[in-house]
Amino acid sequence: MVLWILFAMLAAAVVWAVTRPLLARSAADPAADSELAVYRDQLAEIETERAQGLLGESEAEGARVELARRLIRRSEEANKLAGDGAARTSAARKAVLYLGSALPVIGIAIYLGVGSPQLPGRPYGFRMDVPVEQATASDLVARVEEHLRANPEDGRGWDVLAPVYLRLGRFNQAVDAFQRANQLLGDSPGRVAGYARALIMAQNGVVSEPVRRAYERLKELDPKAMEADVWLAIGREQDGDKKGAEAEFRRLLATAEDPWKTVLTTRLEQMAAQQQAGAGAAGAAARTERAAPGGETAGPPDGAAPSAAVDADEIAALDPAQRAQRIAQMVQGLAARLKENGSDLDGWKRLVRSYVVLGQRNDAQAALTDARSNFATDRQALTELNELAQTLELGS
Repeated sequence: MVLWILFAMLAAAVVWAVTRPLLARSAADPAADSELAVYRDQLAEIETERAQGLLGESEAEGARVELARRLIRRSEEANKLAGDGAARTSAARKAVLYLGSALPVIGIAIYLGVGSPQLPGRPYGFRMDVPVEQATASDLVARVEEHLRANPEDGRGWDVLAPVYLRLGRFNQAVDAFQRANQLLGDSPGRVAGYARALIMAQNGVVSEPVRRAYERLKELDPKAMEADVWLAIGREQDGDKKGAEAEFRRLLATAEDPWKTVLTTRLEQMAAQQQAGAGAAGAAARTERAAPGGETAGPPDGAAPSAAVDADEIAALDPAQRAQRIAQMVQGLAARLKENGSDLDGWKRLVRSYVVLGQRNDAQAALTDARSNFATDRQALTELNELAQTLELGS
C-alpha cells in the first residue's frame, strides 16, 4: 500500500512539473452563458413536445440524455477556460489532458493485472475521471453532484440536475433541486411545474397544500397552464368535493388537447365507475337488509313498496363520507347475519361482491373461504362459488 501511495505521489509530481507552464489564467469564455441558456431552452422544448405527444417517451428520454451530456460537457469546458492561460493552444490543452489521464490509466491497468479487482468498487474519484461521452447516467449525476457540493450557488447546475432526479425516481432530491433552482434563478413555469410534479410523486399522488400553492404560482406565471388546472381539480376531488371536481373536469375537457384531454376523459370515466360501484354495493346491502333470516325476502312494511334501487338512490344522495359510512354499516350487517346463519348462498355471493366493489379484496377472499366451508358438502353451491371467484378474479 505504501508503495502505491509513493507511486501516486510521484505521478502527481511529474504531471504537475510538466504541465505547470501550460496552466496560466485567462478570461472565461464569454459564449458559455448564452450557449447554456440555449441548452436549457432545448430541454424545455423536449418536455413540451413530449407533453403534446409529438415525441414518444423513449425518444424524449434519449433527447434528454444527449442534451444532459452536452450541457455537462459545455459546463466543464467553461470551467476549464476560466482557469486557462490566454497563451494556451489547442495542442497544449490536449497535452494536459493526455498527461493527466495517462498515468492513472496505466496504474489501473497494472492494478487489474496484479492487484485485487474483486474488491468492491469503482472508486468515486475514478467515476469523476470518466470522459463524458463514455459516462453512464449515474456517472453524470455523480459528477454534477460533486460540482454542486463545491458550488452550491450554481443555479444552472440545480436546474440541470432537478429533472434528472425526477426521471430517476429520486423525488425528494428532485424537490430540493427544483426549489434551489427557483431560489437562485427565479421562478419559471418549467421549474415551478417540475417542483410541483416532484412533490406529488414524493407524496404518492397527494395534492397537498405546498403542491396547491406551487400550481397556483404556475397559474400566475402561465394562466393557460392546463397541468395546473387539472391537478388543482384533482386536489378538490381528494378533499371530498367530488361534484365540484367533476364539474371542473368537464369544464376543462371542453378546451383540452392531448395529452390532457385523455387524462380528463379517463378521470371522468373512473369517477362514473366509482359512482356505479357505490350504488351497486348499496343496492346489494339494501337487498340483504330486507332479507329474512331464512333467506326469503320480507314484504314491505305498511303496504309500502321500497326497492333496492330506491335505497341505492337515497344512499347516492348522501355526501361521500355519509355514503361510505352507510354502505359499510350495511355490509357489516350482512356479514354479521351470515356468521349466525351461513346457509344463505345468495347472501354470501352478495357479501363477496360488496367487498370487491369496496376494494376490500382480502375480505372478499375470506368471505369466499367461509362460504365454501358452509357448503362443503353441496357440490352445486361450490360450483357457483367457484364461478363467482373466477368472475371476480379472486383465484381458485
